[in-house]
Amino acid sequence: MYDNKILKLSDITEFDASCIQSEILNETHKNGLEITNRTLLSRVRGFGHLQKQSHKMRDGLTVHLLEGMSESEWARINANKVIGRQEKTTSEMPDSVAKKLYHAAIRDIETYKILHEVNLAREKFISIRKYKKKYRDDGTVYYEPTVKKTFPYSDFGFTNHHEINFFQNRLMSAGYILIALFTGMRIHEILRIRNEHNFKSETLNYNGYEQVISFVISQTTKLEAEPTKYKWQTLPFIKQIMDKLKLGLSNRYTSNKDYLFVQKANRSPYPVSNMSMNTMLRQYLNHNNITYNNEVWYIASHQFRKKFARIMTRQGLGIKAIQDQLKHYDPEMTKIYGDPNIYIELQQEKFILSEELYAELYSNQIPIIGGGADEVKQLRKEFKGMTKAEREIFLQSLPNKALIEQTDDGLCMYRPQKALCGGDKTACRPADCNNSVISADGMRRTLLWRKRENERLLTFFKSSLPKTSYLNSRNIEINKLIEQLDKVEVINV
Repeated sequence: MYDNKILKLSDITEFDASCIQSEILNETHKNGLEITNRTLLSRVRGFGHLQKQSHKMRDGLTVHLLEGMSESEWARINANKVIGRQEKTTSEMPDSVAKKLYHAAIRDIETYKILHEVNLAREKFISIRKYKKKYRDDGTVYYEPTVKKTFPYSDFGFTNHHEINFFQNRLMSAGYILIALFTGMRIHEILRIRNEHNFKSETLNYNGYEQVISFVISQTTKLEAEPTKYKWQTLPFIKQIMDKLKLGLSNRYTSNKDYLFVQKANRSPYPVSNMSMNTMLRQYLNHNNITYNNEVWYIASHQFRKKFARIMTRQGLGIKAIQDQLKHYDPEMTKIYGDPNIYIELQQEKFILSEELYAELYSNQIPIIGGGADEVKQLRKEFKGMTKAEREIFLQSLPNKALIEQTDDGLCMYRPQKALCGGDKTACRPADCNNSVISADGMRRTLLWRKRENERLLTFFKSSLPKTSYLNSRNIEINKLIEQLDKVEVINV
């Protein structure tokens, strides 16, 4: 633009705007792929904002850069291929890549130690520069440095402050990878994490044991018009990851209200941009030579959400639970998330998991209760008399009839025609429902504790009819399970 003597936005003519469009359209995709509307949209991002703000400028635009169209409209009209809103194009991260990324990130997150040492030393260091006044032959004055004391980066294994920034980028990439893999958060949600009050742990009493549930706290703009605070369940060690990030980036923060992934420029209070983080991630994969089919994997931040969804499904987590973690309005979005075929693939994995659960259920003789216990006991007898080949065929046929999932207390062989909950797990009636099977071992203590708690709540909410009605119905269900336990224990005596 400078070569064409364009010094102000108002210097841009219709011809110049046409040339800009031509350059954008003629630039090939760096991976040799077809130019889509999404590719073009990324190239003209910001043009629309510039157009809207021009009337406020003294020398703003006098022509339309995109022929009077919005960025999206222009991109759709000029693309070789138009990708619809619901069509997903993000490649899924292979398991081997995820494994390499995890190990690299666990290793590189430890660079926070040396970075923190440097930050502490730089805070205490006082730079000294002294100059001597000298004169040139023509009488002009210049200053020659006589004493120069700068920070000794070499004492810490670095050459200059630019190398510090490089290592901080590696640290941020490692931290981002671990948080994304273990929360499924979107890129803007991770980058909105603050450097304080960003983690919460809650203790629950489950089966007589205390269990700690951990959450990352951040904001999202996907569920609400304004940024809204939400919690994402995760593992406790993620707190340590975020603390290490804060120590390694301590020289960038101005206050406790700053973002965890903060920009480096002049202690800026703003978070790293989405584009910068994606660039850092790609540089990270190149630096660590993380390949797939002998080529460095082309990473995108959204791949971590897909990988998280797949890992959780392998662990037996249901679609509704994944929907809640990913903060999707519609469960249908969760089903097709990242790829129209992913839900089918995840369901196939659920078939494998169900077959394993069925094999464990029918091959042992652990005492069971629940509405489906009698059916399982009968099938256990038949299973015991089968040959090895017959057992394999039998187990493979069961997931086709009903996928089996872990519930709070036992297993649910969900068959809609036999379900009493109508698909709502909060309305589960395990003592009566033919889909329910619960291991009898250790259940008495849990059931008695629940009954006592419900009775305590009944005295507290005695004036609230809806609550007392619900608590009474729960106690009726608990009493039925205790009666079933009594019968099982008598038989086994």
